[in-house]
Parts: sequence; C-alpha cells; structure tokens
Amino acid sequence: MRNTTDIRTLRLAGFTRTELIAVVAVLVVLFAGLFVGLGFTKESRRRAQCRANLRQIGIALQLYAKDYGELLPDCTRRNPKFHGAVWPWDMNVNLVAELEKRGGKREFLYCPSNDMNNERHWDYPKFSGGRARVLGYAFLFHGVRDVPPDLARVNLKGDGARKPAEVELTVDATVSQGGDYTTIRGFSVDRTSHLSGKKPSGGNILFVDGHAAWRDFNQMKHQIVAQVVWDF
Repeated sequence: MRNTTDIRTLRLAGFTRTELIAVVAVLVVLFAGLFVGLGFTKESRRRAQCRANLRQIGIALQLYAKDYGELLPDCTRRNPKFHGAVWPWDMNVNLVAELEKRGGKREFLYCPSNDMNNERHWDYPKFSGGRARVLGYAFLFHGVRDVPPDLARVNLKGDGARKPAEVELTVDATVSQGGDYTTIRGFSVDRTSHLSGKKPSGGNILFVDGHAAWRDFNQMKHQIVAQVVWDF
C-alpha cells in the first residue's frame, strides 16, 4: 500500500511543465483582456462626456443666436467685444461669459480626454496679457484668425451647400504640428484629444443644428492648415 507521501508526489509529477505554462498563458490572456476592457470603458466614458459637453455648448450657442437674430458670435474686428481669437480654441473672455450665462459652464468647454482644463489655459489673459481663454474645443466662428472664411459659421442656417445637420460648428481638439499629434507647442505644450498611441482615434463634432456625433479619425481631413493643423 502506497503511503500518503508517494501519492502526493505522483499527483504533482502528473502536472507537467507544459500544462503549467498553458495555465499561466491563459491567466495572462485573461488579465490582459480585463485591463484592455477597463481601458476601453474609461475611453468610452470620456467620449460620452465629451459628446455631452458639446451638446451643452450647442444649447448655449442656440440660445445666443436666438437673442441675436439667429446670428452666431461675430469675432471680427468690427466687434471688439469678441475679437482677439487666433487659434480656433481661443475665445474672448467676453464671449465665454456670454456662453456661461446660457449654461456653457467651464467644465463643458474642455474635452475630458485632454488635460487642458487648468488655470494656465482658463486664465490665459493673466499670463499673456491677451483677451482670450484657451479652451479644449475648436470653434469655427467668423473672425477667428486661423479659421478660413469658407469654414467660418455666421448663423445657424448651414453653409449654403449642406444642411445644418451636416455643417460642423465646434470640433474636438484633433490637432498636430509637423505630423505629431502628441506635442502641440503654443502657449504651452498640449496634445490632441482621444489619442490611440501616437494618433487620435477620432473626435466628437457639434453640428450647426445642435446635435453632436463621433467621427473616426480615418474619416477626418486636414481642414485648417496654419501653425497648427486641425483635422475634423
């Protein structure tokens, strides 16, 4: 009759090295899938919050237009109150205040996928002596220096060629310099939103009719080419 020690030894000997490696490999795959799944969930939440932000911005802009004969903010030199934006994510402090009055709170003006919601961007005039806050979304307003005339939105009727539901008004910060989406140098070192490795996976778009939707990066084009290239 075998003793207990012999039986235990046989059982251990029966669990081969190959089987142990297979078990470890399965565990590694399971944990990797878990971590990837958690990361995807976080990014999904960020995309959803970003889209909700843009909807709130859309409501504020629609309320503004309702008060001003369906016109969007005029940022040209003709209107010194709102003038002074250089990059599309710059916005005169007076215009920001107008949006805040209509529900466009500070937290809605920054994408949660981009770490730009800080005092250095929000209080940019204090550091630069200028008149514009640096926000987390690009606004296609008439009079912003880097926004070409054909992309500048004047009212909520569209661009004359497409329906309002097809015309971009505010876009997520999908930007690059020299082909690099991870380092944008202006007032500070920034980056594009919703990065997937060294390139963005896409961004949310607010349309003139007020709805917001996700657009994959492979569907975007270089729309504004200046010191910074803006894709949407």
